[in-house]
Amino acid sequence: MKTRQTIAPGLLALTLGAAALPAWAGDDCDVPIQRWQSREAVRQMAADKGWELQRLKIDDGCYEVRGRDAEGRRFKAKLDPETLEPVSMKRRERGDDGRRDRERERRREHAPSEPAASPGAGPASPLFTPGSKPRAQVE
Repeated sequence: MKTRQTIAPGLLALTLGAAALPAWAGDDCDVPIQRWQSREAVRQMAADKGWELQRLKIDDGCYEVRGRDAEGRRFKAKLDPETLEPVSMKRRERGDDGRRDRERERRREHAPSEPAASPGAGPASPLFTPGSKPRAQVE
């Protein structure tokens, strides 16, 4: 019987915790759709703040925008759809265009300067130069 008495409170706490998860994992913004401002209002607000929007979408019940702020820094923000006030905002320092841009530049630096071989062509060889006769020495 003792085992049953020690398991029961833990099982009860686990059940109550699992029941609370859907409410906890809800949307960031909880505004009825009738009170939402239009996408055009979001674009106008961004223009008034000097933002250059690159993306506008709806995520977790909020407007989510990405772009550059008035100082030229990249940012991502979630906006309350009723007031258009930022719920959360992430900014990058000027000149830091992110890991993806750095990776693209690294690939560009290490890319071969020769044009790509045509499909079906054999592997590049120092014996064959495109547009010239093959050079070889047979012994």
